[in-house]
Amino acid sequence: MLANQRYAKAEAAAWMALLGNIGIAAIKGGIGMLGSKALLADACRSASDATAAFVSLAGLRRCRQLGAFEAPVPAVKGRTEGASGVFASILLMIMGLEIGISAIKSIADGVEDGPGWPAVTTVIIAFFIKEIFFPVKERRLDMYASIAAVVGTGVAALGEPLALPVLYYFDPAASLVIVVIVFANGYRIASMSVLKNQHIQEEPADINELKTAVQRIEGVVTVEELRAKEHGHYVIVDVVISVNPRITVLEGNEVARRVKYFLMRRFLHVTDVIVAVEPYDPGYPYKSNHDPNQEQMPTLMQ
Repeated sequence: MLANQRYAKAEAAAWMALLGNIGIAAIKGGIGMLGSKALLADACRSASDATAAFVSLAGLRRCRQLGAFEAPVPAVKGRTEGASGVFASILLMIMGLEIGISAIKSIADGVEDGPGWPAVTTVIIAFFIKEIFFPVKERRLDMYASIAAVVGTGVAALGEPLALPVLYYFDPAASLVIVVIVFANGYRIASMSVLKNQHIQEEPADINELKTAVQRIEGVVTVEELRAKEHGHYVIVDVVISVNPRITVLEGNEVARRVKYFLMRRFLHVTDVIVAVEPYDPGYPYKSNHDPNQEQMPTLMQ
């Protein structure tokens, strides 16, 4: 796949995440205004996901224009992109703070009614829509936020049919949990925005997981180098593998194709994989072309 095609594919995924999260945030916010603070906080979290997608899209477009991950960023353009991301993250954190203060006041003053079942339904449907149409790298904080929203709205909605007004407090309590997650996302987005490059290196644990997966693929002798650059929720992997030096170029390309196919199927957040193939060191355990005494030594064909 050509470089332009790779970046076009990543940009399409970022656009889908941006527009999808904006739509989900608008629906959650609209229904949350009817009486669910947890749903309002979750709308703010979806808006933070949209902001992360925006920062990711800006970085992808810049990388596409400059032609490389490590290409220097023009000063004015870099400052503009960074300021936009920081401003958006601060705005989201302010919104989250307002929702949190409102929830605390509700708890202090007493909650007289709970959210309706439309709020519960909205949370559940939005969760499945994201899982089906916007599959991203699993993040525990996002999962915790979804669970908090479902539990908060669901239990609070049971308050009226069960005649237990105390259950109404679950909704504002859940919103406080989600607000904390919104602040964590806002900080992460701001950090991404002020970096010199609009992408960050994957965590060592994630790198090791990717390396382990590649190492298990038939035909790969060793993983010489692996880098994974994250653009918001999406990752582009650059890997150098070594293969048996006695196989053909066609066979080496087939191993590279298997590596790319497997990683993109196994890790849904990986948008593209760039594989470079190198021959393994022709020393032991391979036969030497210059030592006739090693003619019967077995080769390592995988």
